[in-house]
Parts: sequence; C-alpha cells; structure tokens
Amino acid sequence: MAFYPTTIRLLTPPVVEPVTLADVRSHVRLTSDERADDVYLLGLVAAARRAIEQRLGVTLAATQYRATWPAGGKDLALPNPPLLQTVDHPLAVTVDGVALASTAFEVDADAQPAIITIDDSTTAKVVVTYWAGAAPGAAIVPQLRSALLMLVGHMYIARDGAERVDIPPAVEMLLASASVSGVW
Repeated sequence: MAFYPTTIRLLTPPVVEPVTLADVRSHVRLTSDERADDVYLLGLVAAARRAIEQRLGVTLAATQYRATWPAGGKDLALPNPPLLQTVDHPLAVTVDGVALASTAFEVDADAQPAIITIDDSTTAKVVVTYWAGAAPGAAIVPQLRSALLMLVGHMYIARDGAERVDIPPAVEMLLASASVSGVW
C-alpha cells in the first residue's frame, strides 16, 4: 500500500502553458489585429488549466512540487501525476534532511500516481521534490487540449457574468474521458 504525503507544496509554477496564445486566439476567432485582450486570454489559459488540474488531480504543464511524509514508509505516492523526470526536471529524495543517492530508492513513473520505493523503510521525515506535467513544448492528450481551449473560450464569452452560461457538456465529457477513473 502506498502512503500519501501529509503536505504538498507547489514550488515552481508552469512557465509555459499547454496551449499557445495563437491557439487560443484562433479558437475564439480573433483576427490578427485584435490584440487588446491578449493578456486577459493568457490569464484565462492559466485559470482554465488550474481548474482542470484541480478537478482531475493531474498536472498539465511542468510544475515543481515538494511532498512531505512526517514518518516515511516504504512506498510513497507522488500526487498530481504524471511524474516528469528529465535533466531539467530532477527528482530529489531526502530523509531527515540527508539526500538519498538514486540507488537508495526506485521510482515507478508508470504508476498513477508515481510511486517511490525506499530500499529501507524509514520512520524519519521524508521529503521529495519533484516535477509533474508535460515538459515545456510537449503536447498534452488531445481531449485535455480541446477541453482547455473550450473552457477558455467559454470563460472569454461569459466574462462579464451578466447572465448564467453553463459550461458546455462537451467539456465535461472530454475531462471525464481523460480522468484516471473515467469519472470526475
């Protein structure tokens, strides 16, 4: 059985969003000379991405987290999948403030969420600093990309809040199809 952390903190938010401003401008049908709302649209992208991440419990764009277990254990689950491990996105494990060598633990990055197995079960505080989400410039799954664009378009059209406009059912269906459990 995997143990979940008692605390998790976002350390580094995404620098690159999973959709570009050009993608969003095309989706909401703005012409090349209509630039007044560009900053607003970028804010909507970040808000829509974060709403989807919170709803599904996943990470869409490269984000760094720190997870803490007060009394470790052997198998530690890393929330907010998928795990991102590259040279630019390292994973670090410490036990009572002492860094573990990569040979002292195993990572099952294919598990959802990823699982870190420490060679010797510990009763000390374990801290894992890791990255999750898609690498900058990498594509996200098509249904989440479509849902993100649709949600941004919806928020852009209904921005004044004067009338109630429900989220399109297609957004709900696309998000459910991308969840780990098939529901959300």
